[in-house]
Amino acid sequence: MSWKDESDEIMRRRELARAQGGEDGIARQHAKGRLTIRERIDKLVDEGSFDEVGMGAGEPEYDEDGKLTGFSPANFVLGFAKIDGRRCVVGGEDFTLKGGSPSPAGLRKSIYAEDLAIQYRVPLVRLHEGSGGSVGGSSKRGPSLPSPVYDRPRFRSVAQAMASVPVATAAMGAVAGLPAARLVASHFSVMSKATAQILTAGPAVVERAMGEKKTKDELGGWQVHAKNGTVDNAAEDEPAALDEIRRFLSYMPANVWELAPVLDNSDRGPRR
Repeated sequence: MSWKDESDEIMRRRELARAQGGEDGIARQHAKGRLTIRERIDKLVDEGSFDEVGMGAGEPEYDEDGKLTGFSPANFVLGFAKIDGRRCVVGGEDFTLKGGSPSPAGLRKSIYAEDLAIQYRVPLVRLHEGSGGSVGGSSKRGPSLPSPVYDRPRFRSVAQAMASVPVATAAMGAVAGLPAARLVASHFSVMSKATAQILTAGPAVVERAMGEKKTKDELGGWQVHAKNGTVDNAAEDEPAALDEIRRFLSYMPANVWELAPVLDNSDRGPRR
């Protein structure tokens, strides 16, 4: 008995997952001045330290012979990494796939990110860009069904993470719904002035409901949220937002059971 076919399928799934939303989707992301989630993670973490979890998760398609013919990867990228030599969990929505609106596998991975941070007692970093759940569901089969009544509350892991480890988040593009809720459910939050908005509803919904034409920035740009306290800081652009997350984590312990690290410095003066 050989597992070659199954092994080959796993490798093929991972290959397709790395392509994200394809060349056109990535090009559209870059044309708007935004990085992809994988590029954001690479810029945040120590070089070569990202160890992705669940790359092969998603929705496969097979032919009548059981051969893989297509694959829609989970639109949440997740993994372990090191930031300034310290281990952490990093994740975020992939906007090149369905605008970051969570697919079933993507939603499961977003919750799993919190579970991993809690289990391994390491800081959690989320880089958000997504529109939250879709009324029409994540596929053409119709609206998505709610979780069963006995399922655990979706925000339990969010609260448990905040009670256990440092949680730092960034808005890198437009965020609404669940990504926006996760953004503010953190110990430190920052948004990119150049690319981010935090929205309850987009311009089309507001115009239909209230008859007012507003841009995304007017509804939820940094001028709005840096003033009302929704986020802690507003950085000039995505790289600057990532720098602020690194700086925040440098002050923090890995979890509530440890002390913050003591770093060497040139200040040798007496202190009381």
